[in-house]
Amino acid sequence: MKFLFGSKTNRLSAVLMIAACAALCLVAALDLSGAQVSKADAAAEKNLIRVATYNVRGPNDRSPNSWRDRLPRMVRTIRENKFEVIGTQETLSGPIKDLKEALKFDYFGVGRDKRKGDEHNVIFYDPERFQVISQETFWLSGDPTVPGSIAWDSSLPRICTWGLLQDRRTGKRFVIANTHLDHQSAMARVQGINLVLTRLAPMIEQYPFILTGDFNSTADDMPVRRVLGVLRDARTVSETDHYGAGDETFHDFHVNRRERSHRKPIDFIFVNDRVRVLSHGTINDFRNGLASSDHFPVTAEIVLLDAPAQ
Repeated sequence: MKFLFGSKTNRLSAVLMIAACAALCLVAALDLSGAQVSKADAAAEKNLIRVATYNVRGPNDRSPNSWRDRLPRMVRTIRENKFEVIGTQETLSGPIKDLKEALKFDYFGVGRDKRKGDEHNVIFYDPERFQVISQETFWLSGDPTVPGSIAWDSSLPRICTWGLLQDRRTGKRFVIANTHLDHQSAMARVQGINLVLTRLAPMIEQYPFILTGDFNSTADDMPVRRVLGVLRDARTVSETDHYGAGDETFHDFHVNRRERSHRKPIDFIFVNDRVRVLSHGTINDFRNGLASSDHFPVTAEIVLLDAPAQ
């Protein structure tokens, strides 16, 4: 010790050397911590799932918003945003076939009654990424297993389609449900969502769970408030700021916001606490004044958790 620290100069050098070593150790520790964070982020990026809810609009409009005009716009929007699982509303047999062929996606779900070309709430998915374990469509009525059944002053038969999917990449399973509440009867909207939440309660408890849909309700209305008593709005729990279009999700083909009648979202993605939400957006796909539908698609990047999110 005397040899090392015999003079003030040597003592100063030693102190500086020790400080430098400590600094290097601290930097190394910080680098290691950063590497661990980066690995976690990389794992999340690898395993994330891009979910969307999309009211595709029934094919009743004339050019430039006829289905034939809108199909390539919709395919472009889905591809550009890399949607992998899509809960759709107002989807008829012809558009279902067109989207399946164009996207090379599979789907599940049935029409809300027995008429040919009837409206569905099908869920499209990438078959290279996901496998369907089980699926069901039920009716929002007092007889949920009876096709075409109707209740609570609903203007039309209303349905919910859900499926248990397995991610081929990770082996994890999750449930996605998709619905479209009635546009006229407030009672049908409330009773309908009550039925959805009650019937799917075991799935919400057991699996990572996602609910998509056109709820014809805002966050202030009772149907969405009922959902928020059980699930979480993906937008509010997103780990990054919401991006894209304004608050409204229904634009009725009006590119000018001042001409739109709805200024709040009615299309939502809800999740339980076994789902981590990395991002959330409303996709404004107007180009040259033309959009793919009268609703903006809403999307979220999610990661499935083994345990409830903290």
